[in-house]
Amino acid sequence: MLTVFLTDLADQDVLLPVEALVLLALLALRRWRVALAWAVVMASGSVLTLVLKLALEACGPTPDRVLYSPSGHTMAGTMVYGCLLAMAGLRLPVVIGGAGAIACVLAWSRLALGAHTLVEVVVGGVLGVAMVCLFRRLAGPGAAMSGRTVRVLSVVVIGLIAVCHGHRSTVEIAIQHVSRFDLGPLLCRAAPGAPVYGHAVSPAALAMPSPSSSGRSVSSSGRQRPTALR
Repeated sequence: MLTVFLTDLADQDVLLPVEALVLLALLALRRWRVALAWAVVMASGSVLTLVLKLALEACGPTPDRVLYSPSGHTMAGTMVYGCLLAMAGLRLPVVIGGAGAIACVLAWSRLALGAHTLVEVVVGGVLGVAMVCLFRRLAGPGAAMSGRTVRVLSVVVIGLIAVCHGHRSTVEIAIQHVSRFDLGPLLCRAAPGAPVYGHAVSPAALAMPSPSSSGRSVSSSGRQRPTALR
C-alpha cells in the first residue's frame, strides 16, 4: 500500500539510524560546522515536536479534534530528508521547494491513513521546512558537498533505509502515556479514569495508543476497536 510505504519512510525507526549515520559521516569527513548544524537541528526539531505533543495530548482528543497531535512523521521526515537535500549543493529556493514537496507527500500519507487532521499535518510540515531553513543557515556555504560524496552518502543512506523500512517505533505510545497520565492531571481537570467526553474509560483503555499512533481506537465501552493501519 503506497500510503503505508510512504509513511514508514518517516518512522523514527528509520530516521534515527539515518540521523546517526549522517552525523558520523560528517564527523569522519571533518565537516565540523555542518556536523554541528546537523546535530543541533535534529535535536531541536525532535525536542520541539516532543514538547508540543506532550502539551497538546495531555487532555485527550476532543470530539471536534483539530489540533491534538502535530504530525511527527511529517515534521521529522521533512526535516531529515530536506536537510539531506540541502547538502546536495542546490540553491536555497530549490531546497525549500524540495522540502515543501516532501512535506506534502508525507502529509498526504498521514491524512490518507486517518492518522492526523489537516491542521496537524500542516503544523508538522511547517516545522519541518523551518528546521531545513535553520540547518541551511547554521551550516552556511559549507553545507554543500562534492558530487562524489553526495553519491556515496546517498547510496549508503538508501541502503540503510531499505534495511530499516517497515520497522515501526513505539515512541508515540510512550509520549501519549506520559502526556495523559503524568501531565494530564496537572494540565486538565479530568484525571485518568474519570469520564472522558461522556464515556467512562479505564486507565488501561486510555493507555492504548490513539488513532494518530497505533492503528487502534477505543470504543465507548473501553475496549480496543481495530481501525485502519496508521
